[in-house]
Order: sequence, then structure tokens, then C-alpha cells
Amino acid sequence: MRSIVRSIVQVEYRPSLLAVREEILATLGHPVISALGSEAARRLNLRPSSPGVIVIGHGAERREREGLIEFFRCTAPGVPIVVLLRKRDKRFEEADYNCPADNPPEWVRTVTLALAGIQ
Repeated sequence: MRSIVRSIVQVEYRPSLLAVREEILATLGHPVISALGSEAARRLNLRPSSPGVIVIGHGAERREREGLIEFFRCTAPGVPIVVLLRKRDKRFEEADYNCPADNPPEWVRTVTLALAGIQ
């Protein structure tokens, strides 16, 4: 039986960060699906990509990110959600994991942990 390769879905709000984070996440050995902004994220068809984790960047207002968490809870149930936080952000209780956006080693470890939990 062939195992499913889980993808990493990332939503980022600045093109430069999208590219950098995509490059970092690709080192984990999973396909990376990137969306620039919440609207693009809502248009993704995640069924064929078998998402293993969803990473939501820190560049949008809190309410927008909360709406995106809610959207993914409905469209990708059971997939862990990692939210990257600004320095002044409070934790997102609706997310599975919260990480400081300015600490790439920590959020890479968290994404790895989330992927391990779903495989």
C-alpha cells in the first residue's frame, strides 16, 4: 500500500515572505502549496493535495486570520492549523499551534510536529 504524501499549505500576505517561507518549508520534504492572501487561500482546491498542515502567516488583521481558521476548519477538517504571530498578538485559541513569526526555527519545528501527528 502506497503512503500518502501530505502537503504543507501556507497562506502569506507579502510576496517576499511567501517566497522565503515556501523555500524554508520545502526543506521539510513535503510539497508546499502557497496562497498569497486570504482570498487566494479560499480558492484553493485542497482535496487532491492531501494537506498535512496549514500555516497562516502574520500579515493580516486578527479578524481576517480568525475567519481563515474557521474556513479551513470547515473545508479541511482534522488538518492541524499553525498560526504565526506578531509580537503583540494574543494566541488564537481556534488554532492547533501558535508560533512567533520572527522565529523560523521554532515554527519549522512546530510544522514538523503537526505533520507527524497526522501521518
